[in-house]
Amino acid sequence: MRLFLFLLVMSCSWMAAAQEVGIIAGKITDKDANDEPLPFATVFVQGTQKGANTDFDGLFRIDGVTPGTYTVEVRFVGYETLELANIVVTAGKVTEITASMSAGATSLEDVVVTAKTEKDSDIAMIMLQRESLQMLQSIGAKELSRKGVSNAEGAVTKVTGVSKQQGAKNVFVRGLGDRYNSTSLNNLPLPSEDPEYKNIALSFFTSDIINSIDVNKAFGANLYGDVAGANINITSKELGNEDIFQIGISSGINTQTISEDFYSASGTSRLGTVDNPTTPITDLTKYDFTNSFEPTKINTPINFGLSLNAGKKFQVGNNTLSTFLVASHSSDFTYQNGVTRDISPEGGAGKNLTFEKYEYHVSQVLMGNFKYEIGDNNFIAYNGTYIHDNNQNVGNYNGFNATINDNDGVNANKTFIRRQQENNNRLYVNQLLSYFELNDIMSLDLSGSYNIVQGNEPDRRTNSYSFDGTNYRTVSGSAAANHRFYSELEEKDAAILGLLSIKLDSEQSLNKLQLGGNFRSTKRDFSAQQFNFNFASPTVIDRNNPDALFNQQSIDNNTFSLITSNGSGSRAFIPITYSGDRTIYAGIANYTREFSSSLLLNLGLRYENIEQDVIWDTNLDPNTFNNNINTVSESYILPSINVKYDFTDDKTFRLAAGKTYTLPQFKEVAPFLYEDVNFSSFGNPFLHASNNYNIDLKYDWYFTNTELVSVTGFYKRIEDALNRVQVNSAANELSYVNTGNANVAGIELEFKKSLIQQYGDDNSMKLLNFGFNVSYLYSNQKLVDVPTDALTVRFTNTEDKLEGASPLLINSDLTYQLEKDGLDFSTSLVLNYFSDRIFSLGTAGSQNIMEKSVPTLDFVTRTKLGEHLGLNLSLKNLLNPAFKLTKELNNGNETIINSYKRGMNVSFGINYTF
Repeated sequence: MRLFLFLLVMSCSWMAAAQEVGIIAGKITDKDANDEPLPFATVFVQGTQKGANTDFDGLFRIDGVTPGTYTVEVRFVGYETLELANIVVTAGKVTEITASMSAGATSLEDVVVTAKTEKDSDIAMIMLQRESLQMLQSIGAKELSRKGVSNAEGAVTKVTGVSKQQGAKNVFVRGLGDRYNSTSLNNLPLPSEDPEYKNIALSFFTSDIINSIDVNKAFGANLYGDVAGANINITSKELGNEDIFQIGISSGINTQTISEDFYSASGTSRLGTVDNPTTPITDLTKYDFTNSFEPTKINTPINFGLSLNAGKKFQVGNNTLSTFLVASHSSDFTYQNGVTRDISPEGGAGKNLTFEKYEYHVSQVLMGNFKYEIGDNNFIAYNGTYIHDNNQNVGNYNGFNATINDNDGVNANKTFIRRQQENNNRLYVNQLLSYFELNDIMSLDLSGSYNIVQGNEPDRRTNSYSFDGTNYRTVSGSAAANHRFYSELEEKDAAILGLLSIKLDSEQSLNKLQLGGNFRSTKRDFSAQQFNFNFASPTVIDRNNPDALFNQQSIDNNTFSLITSNGSGSRAFIPITYSGDRTIYAGIANYTREFSSSLLLNLGLRYENIEQDVIWDTNLDPNTFNNNINTVSESYILPSINVKYDFTDDKTFRLAAGKTYTLPQFKEVAPFLYEDVNFSSFGNPFLHASNNYNIDLKYDWYFTNTELVSVTGFYKRIEDALNRVQVNSAANELSYVNTGNANVAGIELEFKKSLIQQYGDDNSMKLLNFGFNVSYLYSNQKLVDVPTDALTVRFTNTEDKLEGASPLLINSDLTYQLEKDGLDFSTSLVLNYFSDRIFSLGTAGSQNIMEKSVPTLDFVTRTKLGEHLGLNLSLKNLLNPAFKLTKELNNGNETIINSYKRGMNVSFGINYTF
């Protein structure tokens, strides 16, 4: 804390701020030598001090160009000088120039100038990363394609210090999980589709709609303050410089799934459509359920994908209207078989089950981007996105479960549990984006969004049967052992961003003042009903024909009765509910100062006022007296500072520091019990926010436009950290508590190198590129049972590492590219590795549950034949390692808690561009 304050005070004296500049980059070739690269040519922006020389590959880059219209001059001894007029540079864009020089006069037909808004190429990503004052790490659409990445979740796990934990929906950044991160689309926030999570699932966003992804691990005043790990910003695709119409189709298999009879939950569909998401029961004496307890079988579990991309530009007077549409459908099957256990510190089993799990995922995506460009730099754009995401699974569990049959003998090991579940989610995104240059020194960035998420869990079914040596029987005395569950979530999220930029001193100056604000309103409504089957006594059942028992006749003859989570009395049909309402008002101030061509500094200040109310009426805490409300009313002043110093043209140092907070989420403070085969959890209304302090130091060395070495060191302190842990309760459920302070520190290394660069006389190209990043992480948190949360937690250890924090993360890729005679071919080998990490903190004498290290290896090939035809082949998870959770017992032995394999995915695709 003292180190943080010292650096913040020292840095504040420098008075600096972020820049908004553009880049001119490209390639100069020798027309008289069959367009071979022309090294050592001088490229100069007239009227400025900006310029660069081409390297051995004819490539150049001019950074820090103030937005405007310029004449670019290209000189080489013995060659005609080129003067390229009307070169437009726009803030945050890369203007690319491809020019061919000759000893004689050069025609303008040999010059191609494009201004790219999207950050999709590798060279543009490195250029923008170098130019940015903030510590961004970005991955563009072309890199996604090269590495065979199918969605945003897969993309960010290729970034240094980012990993995915099995069983957790979202990613960990520098050891910090979902609650410590934030997600945005085009710099506007997104709601969450799942009551368990703060952030929307990144897997929703397929590569079809992604132009680039920025992972910002350092806080700035433009970001919402509820972030400590990283802000993950997805930039959606828009039309480039050429019209496009492309269709694609793909198919594939999972090596484990293809050989299995695949089970699917009754009432589900291959398209993921849900006809009746709400409960059909209005009378507990009527069995009006429409779906069967017996799953169906699918004979051809073949993965399938279909995509369409279309875009066209229209000239409207002197302005341009760009339209870009994306439509896609994808479906895939996975199968797991393994074990899941609950073991006491002494080695006794509360649960010891083998399982088979059949999962089917299907999604449809529609996106439309309409951008009206006014003059050179002004625009108004609408981005509309619809994502339908449906997950279906059937799990069959066999073995011992003490809550079902705790008798001694072989029969207790023949318990059978089946769980059928469907999660149906819809996301509607509406964004209006605009940018206007009001005059020579003032510009306005004004954006707004209105988003709706609907998440349903229609008719989740659980059956639990014990075995008596001859027959399977239902469980009596525990009505919830056999149940059906329905839930609905709707979250509406509105946000506004306004940012006024004022150039100081002169039009060409990088000194700037930014003033603006954010508004965000989030409203969530959640309701659920669970119908339990209360058997008077254990009843014989045919596990392969459960509907012979679960029917109207069994209600009529009193074999079982239906009761809800609220019993069978007057409150029976009152659903379990909670609602959340959060409003954030924020003020933004950024001041930029360029002390020299080498030194840029930024001082940012953000003020946030937060009002949050959560009201609940649940089976754990009925709202009998209308006083079940948790209120948060907080104001935060959040300073930040960013420093950038260029030692040389290719060596850069950055410093960033800031203060943020972590707010308890809606579900974490609502005492609603969510039950699963493996765990149950409930909220805690006595949580309070955490305060976070962050500092980063980074050194970059850019060899060329495509090569770099980057080293980052960081430190984070989290006061009153939030954790999900096992607490003292009737069934040792999980809940959320504030624990002690946490400290996180680490070092990250990123390396990109071209091993082979060969350019032929026939315009052929051969490249072999190597990428590698590694992060080492130290984390420590005090584990204290604080008195303010009204729950008792018995931590096994007094301090420990953070959950999900891998001490070692490694990502690497090797890519070969060939361009020759109409052939564009690339193939990549991509490796990911994480070391052992804590999956769940140990309590009540039990040691931590550990997730064991896993390497994954993918092989991806992309081929383009001529201008139209493309072929893709990918082999994912080639090593097919076992995913294991383990726990150490009191005798020192390690036992497996959970283990399974995912199988290898083989996919082939074809696309055609008209």
